[in-house]
Amino acid sequence: MNIALYASNHGYGHASRVAAIAASLIEYGIHVYICTNRPRFLFQDLPDEGWSYRETSLDVGVVHKENLVSDIPATKTAILDLFSKREELVGNEILFLREHKIDLVIADIPYLVVEACLYAEVPVIGVSNFDWYYIYKELFKDDEDMVPLLNTIWALYRRMNATYLPMLGNVSSVPGFRDPVPIQLLARTKDDYPDLRSKYEIPENTKILLIMFGGEGKISIPLEKICKAWEGMVLCPFKGQPASNLIAVNPDEDFLALVKMADLVICKPGYSTFAEIMSQGKAMLYIPRQNYPEETVLIDGAKNYSGAKLIQQFPAEVGEIRALLDTVCKTQPHPVETSNTSFSGMILNDYLRVCHPGDKILSVFDLGSNNMNYVLYNKSRNVVIHRFWVSTALGMYLQNNVITQEGIEAVLSSIAKLMERDSYIESEKYLIATGVFRQASNAQELLAKIEDQWHIPTKIISAKTEMKYAWWAAKEYMNGAYDYLVMDIGGASTELSWKSPRGFQTGISFDFGLLSLYREEVDYADRYTDVAECFSSLPEFTQPRLIVNGLTATVLVKYILNISLQQSLLTSGTTFTRENLVELQERLTSDFIKQPGGNGLNKREIITIQIAARIVQQMLDRYYISDFVVINDGISIGYAKWKR
Repeated sequence: MNIALYASNHGYGHASRVAAIAASLIEYGIHVYICTNRPRFLFQDLPDEGWSYRETSLDVGVVHKENLVSDIPATKTAILDLFSKREELVGNEILFLREHKIDLVIADIPYLVVEACLYAEVPVIGVSNFDWYYIYKELFKDDEDMVPLLNTIWALYRRMNATYLPMLGNVSSVPGFRDPVPIQLLARTKDDYPDLRSKYEIPENTKILLIMFGGEGKISIPLEKICKAWEGMVLCPFKGQPASNLIAVNPDEDFLALVKMADLVICKPGYSTFAEIMSQGKAMLYIPRQNYPEETVLIDGAKNYSGAKLIQQFPAEVGEIRALLDTVCKTQPHPVETSNTSFSGMILNDYLRVCHPGDKILSVFDLGSNNMNYVLYNKSRNVVIHRFWVSTALGMYLQNNVITQEGIEAVLSSIAKLMERDSYIESEKYLIATGVFRQASNAQELLAKIEDQWHIPTKIISAKTEMKYAWWAAKEYMNGAYDYLVMDIGGASTELSWKSPRGFQTGISFDFGLLSLYREEVDYADRYTDVAECFSSLPEFTQPRLIVNGLTATVLVKYILNISLQQSLLTSGTTFTRENLVELQERLTSDFIKQPGGNGLNKREIITIQIAARIVQQMLDRYYISDFVVINDGISIGYAKWKR
């Protein structure tokens, strides 16, 4: 799927929230286009692949004077200028949505993109703690000339297909949203934080005060007195006011990492600022702006957060400031839960409701020895809506035909976010288990935990059944000219399917796969000799034609063509040669020798890719054929196609 995220061109808050949404969608295997003019550093924590940045400007927000006071005349001029370019701006977005085959738009909260979506026939979802109609209605309450434009903005918001209201907003702050669904915070999160203490040479036990006012300028504060009052280091982007304990940080510094190590944050009310502080459970002291309607909503939303304190201005004396900072610091607020993961499932369900109304939707999970493969499938139209996979390395936890308890917990952890997202989708759900599950004596223990937690029926399927689903996945790529062999290389086993002389699908399951071959403590040449001997017992065919399908085939394409996994999904039905496989093995070996780890790949990844390439090569050699066809539709899709 392709989803475009539009962030308001106002401050950093909307873009930061969009970054959080983008990270969750990318984690779900969706390609994301981020459309805004906000600085790229706000998206620096997103993965290297899975998203694209596109500069565009479809709203103007509010123009501020010094100390973040709203400049109403300048704001009016900016809005009028924007609407004077409305036709051109909307036309550009229509072309973009069509040319890039965007499936869904999420607006936070530019309004002109809604008009483009209407013409391009792309569903659009709104998400924000306020909308611009709410802000402008207050700012221009005495300006009758602005009423037609404000009504236009309101009407565009009403045309959105679904709307969401994150915590820190209320229904009155999004008057343009129809029936907004309340959710928890949407906030950027990180798994790993850079060591900024070392970067700024701050001792481990030294307390840190962080002062940040977001992307709309700064507020005048008695910085010198604050530094004297704080017994520790003060970090802020303000320069020119020296103090022995003051460190000037760049405005584009990693804000999440700064918050992570801070004991107290001084800030203005702003959605992303509040959300990212609250999600980390930090104390904050905030100073509201003047004449800005969002302030009331944010302050009201944060009133139950024990670590937040509002002040209109700082006390005059250093001692009074010290007492204030100490009081706020003593609070120990609990982190507030975010809804990043659940939100991505909710919006996908909205997409299905709008674009696939009344259709039979299947969610199929193929849990094998190395990965969980997932497909969201429209059975009524026989089309794939979305596919994804997560690595589990389950086979590495198999000892004496028993999955270790560590392995069970690791697998449950690795699949949790995928399962949570899908739980919000209205679909028929099935989980089929293969490979290791046919060997492990305690396989049902793991499956029972999945059934109990996610309420999904599970079933261990036989090798024969797995061959059948692989065959169903490949059927549409066959014609009558060849004797087709369908190969599915898994972690613990490899299945090969063909048609018998009587026209029935049959096959064989070999007890070797990527992980089992990798685990063998023997020379690689011996492993491949064993594989070749297994293949030598296969029957002869008049016109053999090899199809390699599933995730292993997709990964092979990725490394043969040096493209992303998402791009490799578009190559289904492509033919590759034996020479491609030989060249790939040589290249990976060379990279591994030159640079251990193979250009960022770990040892297991390199070796398993080489094993996969060699298995396919040996199958080609068995039948003296020079090429093979790759399809990406593994047994999860084969099951969906077979299922009545």
